[in-house]
Amino acid sequence: MKNFLVFVHKELLHIIRDPKSLMIMILLPLIEILLFGFVLRFEINSANIAVYDIAKQELSTQLIHRLEGGKRFKITVANSMPEAENLLIAGKVKAVLCIGEDFEQKAREGRESSLQLLLDASDPNIASTIETYISATLADFWADSIVSAPAPLLKVEPLLYYNPLLKSVYVTIPGLISVVLMLICALMTSISLTRENETGTMKVLLISPLKPLQIIIGKLVPYLMVSMVNVGIILTLAFTVFQMPLAGSLIMLILVSLLYSLCALALGFLISTRAKTQQLAMMISLAGLMLPTTMLSGMIYPIKNMPLWLQGITMFMPARWFVNILKHIMLKASPFSAYADDVAILLLMTATLTLLSLKSFKIRFK
Repeated sequence: MKNFLVFVHKELLHIIRDPKSLMIMILLPLIEILLFGFVLRFEINSANIAVYDIAKQELSTQLIHRLEGGKRFKITVANSMPEAENLLIAGKVKAVLCIGEDFEQKAREGRESSLQLLLDASDPNIASTIETYISATLADFWADSIVSAPAPLLKVEPLLYYNPLLKSVYVTIPGLISVVLMLICALMTSISLTRENETGTMKVLLISPLKPLQIIIGKLVPYLMVSMVNVGIILTLAFTVFQMPLAGSLIMLILVSLLYSLCALALGFLISTRAKTQQLAMMISLAGLMLPTTMLSGMIYPIKNMPLWLQGITMFMPARWFVNILKHIMLKASPFSAYADDVAILLLMTATLTLLSLKSFKIRFK
């Protein structure tokens, strides 16, 4: 154990004494968070909504059919308000439209008829788009309605959940955390371990008293420590500079970040066992990890808007599940059951990547 701790200390000193690597690991995340946090703005379209029809009359049924008949919405009919809110909390729908019991009566009498719309504003662009679409659909519905009474004023009363100010930075920050941790853990780890193989120092380590597993863990622990320091820096910036809320548990947020970092480390280690040069490891990490993490995590483009074959690829991206977990913890204060499946998928990915890495790691050289 003493030899292992000495080895970890040596690796940590090696990182600290390399100013270039240290600059990449510390300054680059700061620049990315500040730059993208202020600059990155985008539009998102999604229309998965639940409808809770209290009236259950002819006119309200026609309205639901109108919503279902168009291409803008995918409707889930809820039987109660708690059921509808649970769908919203779980992220299965982005809005809940509540039709009051006096909807048809007021409509036929030409009186103002209000509809309540609950919006998941953790994705502000989606919330704005859904509100606009529903208002337009209601206007079209009434224009084609068979009701002979004077057209009433249909008033949609939106209620924004999780992000009432519609700040798009609340969407970008969780995505940026996933990108930065992937950069630090996977990219830097793959390059570092590949360099050890290139220079021949890995052979020296393998003939030392340390066991191969201790060498691997000793190599990865310093990068895990650096990644957690970066988590602290990123979260501090998110909470202070961008006023990012933390509705859920900080401890759970740190634990999930630790799990994602371990997954990224295992991925970087797997790359290092396959790549023969530092340049190849860097190319694989940048092209195979960084770009997909940015584009396929749901950070910029909503996954449901992607082609089905591309949605299938995102299933293998750890960042997709991590970003979803962060939104549940930071914005929604969801119970663990709401994102337990995502955590389980990350655990499975981490275990699988670790086993593949250990199997690919060569303890003997020809």
